Amino acid sequence: MKLNKLLMAALIIYSAAMPVHAEINKDDSATNPFLISGSLTFLTDYYWRGVSQTKGNPALQGILRLDHESGLYAQAFASNIDLEIGSSLELDYYIGYNYLLNDYSKINIQYLDVNYPGADKSLPNINFEEYSFSIINNQILKSNDELNFSIYYSPEYSMQTGTMLRYELGYIYPINNYWNIVAQLAYNQFSSKTAYDLLWGTDRKDGFYDYKLGGNLTFQGLIFDLYYASSNVNKELPEADPTLVFSLTKNF
Repeated sequence: MKLNKLLMAALIIYSAAMPVHAEINKDDSATNPFLISGSLTFLTDYYWRGVSQTKGNPALQGILRLDHESGLYAQAFASNIDLEIGSSLELDYYIGYNYLLNDYSKINIQYLDVNYPGADKSLPNINFEEYSFSIINNQILKSNDELNFSIYYSPEYSMQTGTMLRYELGYIYPINNYWNIVAQLAYNQFSSKTAYDLLWGTDRKDGFYDYKLGGNLTFQGLIFDLYYASSNVNKELPEADPTLVFSLTKNF
């Protein structure tokens, strides 16, 4: 049943994007200010910010995105989940803006709305909103590399646990036109130890680190990604155990 829901979501995203994408490709005129894109991804584990969202099981995800030449964009994301909240589906909506500072740097401002349709109404509100600010720099060590620093803020995080702040540093190092090394380190700060206990099952702290290290290969229109990820969320929480994640992505 969960797989059927996920396949349905992925097919909706794919079928919605393809006709528009085809129309844009018919007219390569530079006068069209919009770009439609998307992707389908298979993952061995939906591991997000230090915790598996699928209890270590596979996930299928879809993205549909609309970009405007001004830098504005909107995006929808769908994935299966297994969080024991009465819902097996995550649907997220993004609105953002990219502003070029120069040839090598840009800033990104983004709004994210995270939703779990059909979640148990007896639980505190699972859905939450998030705002973020990022600085992205290229050519730090070599051509086409990328260093980014992001701050994420939620005024009312999942389970109505108050504010959340995430500080994230990421780096992509291109070995050649096909291979990249990817690294990421982040710290997540929650409103209190009580909030942390409700979310992660321990009241000994109010924040945690997470990181990942891996690489990806682009070949024949496919992206193969493999990375190791870990965190110090809670040693007693199986969903936060270190994991090795493989994913396969097709962009369209």
